[in-house]
Amino acid sequence: MHRGSPCSPLNGAGKQNRQASSTDLFERDVQRLRTIFAAAQPGMADASAAAPAPAPAPSVTLPIAGTNNGAVLGSLDYSVTVGFGTPAQQLPMDFDTLRLGVSTLRCKPCRAAAPCDPAFDPSMSSSFARVACGRECPFPCHGLSCPLDMRYSNHSIMANGTFVKDTLALSPSATVVGSFILACIDVDNFHITGSSGLLDLSRSRFSLVSRLTSSRPPADNTTAAFSYCLPASPASTRGFLSIGGDLPDLSSGDAGFTPLMTNPTFYKNDYLVKLSSISVGMTMLPLPAATPSNLAALEVGTAFTFFPPAIYGAFRDEFRKQMTQYRMAPPYRMLDTCYNFTGLPGFGMPGIVLEFEGGATLQPDIDQMMYFVDGGHSYNHACLAFAALPEKFPYSVVGNRAQQTVEVVYDVRGGKVGFIQASC
Repeated sequence: MHRGSPCSPLNGAGKQNRQASSTDLFERDVQRLRTIFAAAQPGMADASAAAPAPAPAPSVTLPIAGTNNGAVLGSLDYSVTVGFGTPAQQLPMDFDTLRLGVSTLRCKPCRAAAPCDPAFDPSMSSSFARVACGRECPFPCHGLSCPLDMRYSNHSIMANGTFVKDTLALSPSATVVGSFILACIDVDNFHITGSSGLLDLSRSRFSLVSRLTSSRPPADNTTAAFSYCLPASPASTRGFLSIGGDLPDLSSGDAGFTPLMTNPTFYKNDYLVKLSSISVGMTMLPLPAATPSNLAALEVGTAFTFFPPAIYGAFRDEFRKQMTQYRMAPPYRMLDTCYNFTGLPGFGMPGIVLEFEGGATLQPDIDQMMYFVDGGHSYNHACLAFAALPEKFPYSVVGNRAQQTVEVVYDVRGGKVGFIQASC
């Protein structure tokens, strides 16, 4: 669900008025990308780390609570509500496929003057335990404790805390994960969306996905590690996150899959796919096949879609070429292709298709392709919702706007990602 949805616990049953500027949205996207692509110091949790004992592998489907950041159109954050501790404390947590390789949670006592609601209270749980330095600790440690100390190439500390373990309940009646390890953090600066924490769904062996699927037989290729469908509107109740369910049929006309790619050196926890072409109307823009620039990450937490400058330049120029009949408007932040449709009886634009290796496609509609600066259906300042990567990042990022209403299926054991159109 959207965080701004009336059903979201982060929105006070629809009574809060969370406002944020469009500047906040763009700066948050850029800050997030810098965090994702920063060259981390040795010791980050990764797929080669020792994992905890496997848990049972039931399937569960959770409703997504979504957010549009107040007046900021396009800032769509997604969370689910889970229980942690005994008895379970119900907490809204974002979910993500990138970054740390571990889950995090805001815990009491919170640092002085820091937001502390909602937060997990360890003193109220009979099954709470701290993780000792040893095989259960995701990061290198010394002494008795297992600390989280995230440092990036500029030596700034992005997050610090202590690893703990407790019972994670994905639903009130079933799907309990015992001794689930996450990092307790005592400040709010890391959970920038206002949720209590972050559920890690990456390829790390400490992720929730790994815990729920590691006990399945190696020959079991009928299970999707997880899938999600991100709703396009805060009012929608059709979005979902499904973990450990049956692998859906990806052979029909409205579905397709693309192989998962692996970068053996960096970003080993990420789910990477290969872009083979971008189509604008009837024009297909081929992409270089032998360079990392055509790799892309499917991102839940980043709003817009970003391409390397050379790819974005060709894409933007072709789009403008097919839109010469319309009056252009000034650029808006990183969005440099904007139009003023005021006074027109209607307008049309070329369709955009992102095609991946294997033939799978994403085909955003007009509300996903365009960012309406003044919100709603105010057509005086409408911008193409794609941008050039702000720095020399290693691959493209397909943001959540472009994925909306599509079920994205992560078949990790089968080595592929599927797309099923119009699923929510």
